Amino acid sequence: MHLSRFGLLALGAATVDAFRDTSPFFLASTSEVLANSAYIKSGASLLDTLSTSLSSCPSDYYVVINQPGVHSSDFSTRKSAPRLGAKMLGKDKAIRSKMTVNEVAGLLEAKDVSGFLEKKCKAKTTAIDGSSGSYPSSFEPGPRILSVDFPMLSLGSDRAQQLSDNDGLLADIVDRIPASSKYTILYVTSPREFPDSDSIEYDSSEGSYQDALHVDLKRDYSSWSSNADSSDDSGSQSLFEEYQFFTPGIFMGFMASFLCLMILYIGVSALSGLQVPYAAFEKDTSGSVQKKQQ
Repeated sequence: MHLSRFGLLALGAATVDAFRDTSPFFLASTSEVLANSAYIKSGASLLDTLSTSLSSCPSDYYVVINQPGVHSSDFSTRKSAPRLGAKMLGKDKAIRSKMTVNEVAGLLEAKDVSGFLEKKCKAKTTAIDGSSGSYPSSFEPGPRILSVDFPMLSLGSDRAQQLSDNDGLLADIVDRIPASSKYTILYVTSPREFPDSDSIEYDSSEGSYQDALHVDLKRDYSSWSSNADSSDDSGSQSLFEEYQFFTPGIFMGFMASFLCLMILYIGVSALSGLQVPYAAFEKDTSGSVQKKQQ
């Protein structure tokens, strides 16, 4: 019994360690993008999937967000990122394609995603420093990459509020995109436990767009979140709610296992129910006695 408990604890510890260096990924697009959600993927595999899905350059604007220092648990409710949650949970009717990866194993670099779009779609990049909360009041015509670098999330009590503020800034940037243009949001994250996470550099030296057109967006988004929670009773829903954990293959496996267990149970029950009289194992001597009497 103690050995069994020790085995379960070891298995749980191995699982926690396996998902310690993972973080989520989100994609939302007003274009038709062929991309399927998954529970876990490697960073290299996800980059290949994005390269294939976006090879046709379906959008005019690509909002590539780099948010370091997060985990899937940070997005357990819509309160953490209500605007992003509205797009991922079908509240925004303009969104036609969605993709969610709960756990990205290995680091997916936002600059690699931007580099692919620059090369394949001939897109120009507008760098936005998320820590300053400022960005151009208007964006040049696409194809264009809006590269947003947010600072690493705090480990203190203001962690949730910081994530909500970043979500508000992202919503304001998307609202600045021309209404007639299609856009794709690629929300790239990295875990705070990742060994190289402290070495991430944020380049805010792109002076061509840091001019008088910039607007200060240091706003308080807490009131927006409270209003959304009071008007929408789905505020506690997770951004991963639409993911299908029980695929047809897993369901068929469970059904086959159940049938095998039922057959085994019936067989064991039949064997244990056999009743054989003790006389069946005794030697019949009546025939030999009769022959001797004759």
